[in-house]
Amino acid sequence: MVKIIFNFLKTYFLPIKYAKSIKTISFVSHRDTFHWNSLIAKNATQNPQTALTFFIRMQAHAVPSNNFTFPALLKACASLRRLLPTLQVHAHLTRLGLAADRFSASALVDAYGKCGHANYAAQVFDEMPECSVDAVSWTALISAYSSNGCVDEAFKAFGRMRGWGGSECYGVDVVSLGALVSACAVGGGSDCLSCGSAVHGLVVKYGFGVSTHLGNSMVHMYAACKDVGGAWRVFDGIPTEQRNVVSWNSLISGFTLNGDPGRALRTFEDMVSGETMAFEPNRVTVLCLLKSCAELGCLETSSWVHEYIRSQHSPLLVAKDVVVLTALIDMHARSGNLALAREIFDRVEAKNVVCWSAMISGYEQGPCPEEALRLFREMLVERDMEVEVKPNAVTLVSVIAACSRLGASRPAIMIHKYAVVTGLDQDVRIASALIDMYAKCGHIVHARQVFGEINESTRTVVSWSSIIGAESIHGEGIRALELFSGMQTSGYEPNEITYISLLSACSHAGLVEEGKSYFYSMEKGYGMSPTAKHYACLVDLLGRAGHLDEAYNVILNMPIEADLALWGSLLAACHLHGNYKLGEIVEKKLLILDSNSVGHRVLLANMYEDAERWDDVVRMRVGLRRSGLRKIPGQSFIEVGNEVYSFVAEDRSHPESEMIYKELDCLDERVRKAAKYLTETNSNVEDRDIAGLILRCKYHSERLAIAFGLVMIDKHSSSRCSLRTATPILITKNLRVCRDCHTYTKLVSKVVGRQLIVRDARRFHHFQGGFCSCGDYW
Repeated sequence: MVKIIFNFLKTYFLPIKYAKSIKTISFVSHRDTFHWNSLIAKNATQNPQTALTFFIRMQAHAVPSNNFTFPALLKACASLRRLLPTLQVHAHLTRLGLAADRFSASALVDAYGKCGHANYAAQVFDEMPECSVDAVSWTALISAYSSNGCVDEAFKAFGRMRGWGGSECYGVDVVSLGALVSACAVGGGSDCLSCGSAVHGLVVKYGFGVSTHLGNSMVHMYAACKDVGGAWRVFDGIPTEQRNVVSWNSLISGFTLNGDPGRALRTFEDMVSGETMAFEPNRVTVLCLLKSCAELGCLETSSWVHEYIRSQHSPLLVAKDVVVLTALIDMHARSGNLALAREIFDRVEAKNVVCWSAMISGYEQGPCPEEALRLFREMLVERDMEVEVKPNAVTLVSVIAACSRLGASRPAIMIHKYAVVTGLDQDVRIASALIDMYAKCGHIVHARQVFGEINESTRTVVSWSSIIGAESIHGEGIRALELFSGMQTSGYEPNEITYISLLSACSHAGLVEEGKSYFYSMEKGYGMSPTAKHYACLVDLLGRAGHLDEAYNVILNMPIEADLALWGSLLAACHLHGNYKLGEIVEKKLLILDSNSVGHRVLLANMYEDAERWDDVVRMRVGLRRSGLRKIPGQSFIEVGNEVYSFVAEDRSHPESEMIYKELDCLDERVRKAAKYLTETNSNVEDRDIAGLILRCKYHSERLAIAFGLVMIDKHSSSRCSLRTATPILITKNLRVCRDCHTYTKLVSKVVGRQLIVRDARRFHHFQGGFCSCGDYW
């Protein structure tokens, strides 16, 4: 019987190397209860699995357990944070009649809390006899609620505890107050900040203000609740001689968490070069530092931090610490050094899902979204004997975003199928990302289908915002407004992103009055102050509709300072409607804000070109050359088969380059004959730079991509290819399509008798029969 029990229990308690543990403890197999209890207690925290193994052997040798056995055993369960062993120990306690023991019951409450089951902890506490309840058990309950984000329950338990002992200070100590502070940190938000401030008052009232542990916890709490000033005041109030490395780490991570990585780095410098007392950074400090640099995204700073770690903390790199190396990969990737990030990634021996996700995210957010898809494919076929790697929701969100950027339909459909098979499609983050992906891949019907399949009870403001944004970029303004109305009817409050999507929808559809009404309802209806992005949407809405003076007055009278995006929206409207006088005013504002803004300089040059003000055109172009500034190159993507091909202006790198250029020349001729096409730019001007501009327009990236698509159709016209006659050609461009190419593509769609879909930086254009879905309003 003993052997059967032992074999049953070892399945749940022992790791793969259990035989080694048995060998270690064989020498105590016939000792008494006291010796076994001592061995369990000794290993409970540092070697919890070994402690459980001792208990199994103790049972196998029929050595009786007592009320001193289980508190230590439950401490081991709490360290492992595993529910099943905790449940089994609970069963042992019940069978032996020890469940009411004060020490065992308190340890059980603590173990359930640390295993993530505050409800079980509360049940055990409620079943304890009154005579067994003390300050320790109350604190265990408060901690269980706190660690599981049950803020209200934690404070209610704290209130009940203070009334339990007949004194308001009963049970109030560093541990119970620390648990409440932690609960507020987990909850975050303004409500938790108020509760946290109240706890801070109790800390001062009861004289615990000198506790370094409590001080560190409060620094973290204020930072988590977005009150950086409060975090700094608490830190500053900790006497210099009582601060420790945790104090500094809490402050550094707090600045990073609240979007101030620069101040986080300056705090790190103060930490290591303090005039009165310098501190030696530890592993957590290094991770905080790497996170700060990743948020900063500065290549030079990232290189300095990497060198610092190499020289001062080389054991972290030598030991192949996968957490540190992953943070290093993330830092370099987000700083733009993808080559070094990939070099570090390739050297990591035991890559886990976080490591893979960091590198995939780096490619997706950088200029190589296609590499994100390739790496994801590698991840799926990776076989590591030590680490089981399965993509999680975070991984998939990055991969889906890569498909969105590329407009790649085939990978998008395959990834959706993978999400369904793995059950990840039930995650509302994944579902919202899929909506955005299908919309940006040109499949608005699929996007609607995904949204419709989300259970109404699990929909969030993010999923509603995603579908509204999807309708917006496809020019379906009325549908977007109907969805917004449905969102409100369903009881969801819009957020800032919802309003950006809604205002963009109004802008693309020319719904001026509706857009203005929604803009002014933000503050009246929801107490939401419009940000610079919302004002940019309003200016864009008014500017596109030709209400330039009204748009200009909005900028002059708004309560926040106008940024580049706002003035840029107005400049684009000036260019669209030929208001060169206002354009000159905007030019001065833009050059004051950022004289190196390449896109705006190019737009100014184009505006002056339309007005035939060639001196100003030359001034803009020469200014760009002398300053060494370069326009972001236009890049277009087209998916053929299982590959995504990219083109830039005048690109001749493709193997089919000769055929592509022949096809493009042929298209020009067909367009001239069939539609008497004339470019909108003035081709009679005898200026070398203007002639060069005309040549670049002729071979813009989207034209090359369209020609390539038509070449592939001709090449595979007799086969069952993805580019069969009924299938539209989908092009994705990283910049806004120019007016010349927009007109050209309309005419191409007519002469080739095929739908052409172009997704530019602003929206989708569905070209068919010589017309565009945007109605020439984009």
